[in-house]
Amino acid sequence: MDAVVDPGRIELTPRQKLVLGLVVREYTRTAEPVGSKVLVEEFGLDVSPATVRNEMAYLEQLGLLTHPHTSAGRVPTEWGYRYFVENIMPRRGLALADRLRIRHQFHQLGLQLEQWLQLSAAIVAEMVRNAAVVTAPRAAEARFKHLELISTYGNAILLVLVLQDGTVQQQGLVASEALAQEALSSISDELSRRCRGLTAAEIDALAQDDFSFAGEVLRVVAQLMRQGESSATQAYWEGVSYLLAQPEFRDADRAQKALGLLEGNDLVSALVAGAAASEGITVLIGGQFRDRLDLSSHGLVFSRYGVPPELTGALGVLGPVRMHYEEVIPVVQYVAELLSDLVWHMFGPGEGRATRAEPGWAQAEQSAGGGV
Repeated sequence: MDAVVDPGRIELTPRQKLVLGLVVREYTRTAEPVGSKVLVEEFGLDVSPATVRNEMAYLEQLGLLTHPHTSAGRVPTEWGYRYFVENIMPRRGLALADRLRIRHQFHQLGLQLEQWLQLSAAIVAEMVRNAAVVTAPRAAEARFKHLELISTYGNAILLVLVLQDGTVQQQGLVASEALAQEALSSISDELSRRCRGLTAAEIDALAQDDFSFAGEVLRVVAQLMRQGESSATQAYWEGVSYLLAQPEFRDADRAQKALGLLEGNDLVSALVAGAAASEGITVLIGGQFRDRLDLSSHGLVFSRYGVPPELTGALGVLGPVRMHYEEVIPVVQYVAELLSDLVWHMFGPGEGRATRAEPGWAQAEQSAGGGV
């Protein structure tokens, strides 16, 4: 049933909030409709089942609860979950034991971005028992960092381009005449000095009316940078089996739709765009993302990480609407913070930024006397 009014404008009494919160938590735990008698007996409510039924009926009129035709119990609607997350659910951090365990696992890797991304997805998926995705950090606009020109044979040259987000691209060139490695290194050093931090458009401007070998190199660099900007975002998925094991996806059609979301590029693209436009944790339930992606029957929790606006990625969890948001949010938030620390220390702060404290895993090691 659709909500009569936006849940953000609904005013509930403390008892109505209590009943809604208990129904959400119990249904999240069992995936079974929740009856008034169960609430009174299991949670020791100091009211009669009839009173609870009346409150549940009112919540159903508001569109926050509904009930299957074959059951007297109620289940939360998408609107009910949204109200719960926005107005009832307490905000809490991740338990210390979980933080130490996560930091210990990351510490084993050192500063290796790809391994951190893969481990992030695996840790989050295992902890929340749903599908987790992390995208590699990317700059909103590619910026030049370094260039190497390497003589291979004859007039052939290998151009190696490094961007500020750590992306490495290669391109073969053929010069009009053979150039010694010493000359190529000199050109590389000069172009790296002139181009550091520039965009493709700015490098094109430098190359305008320059028909020397250096100008040709600059035009190739600008082309490579544009190709990188248009390429698909690299993403790492884990926990697909956890997602499909949820009762909601025992239905073949729903399972197929979930797989379609995971296998396509639309979810990753929407996730990156949503994370880039937001700060902190974002929770989307059901149709809230409909302008970008149909998430009916799904919940999505995600966070931006990195060094905004220069270099950012996204970390998210995809599950059923009946997701344990109280547990998912602290995990996503904490791992995103660790990834931000890593990006900061690997790629450095942007111009004018203050220095940052040691990464979370390093702090943990220090506070634990050299080991976790």
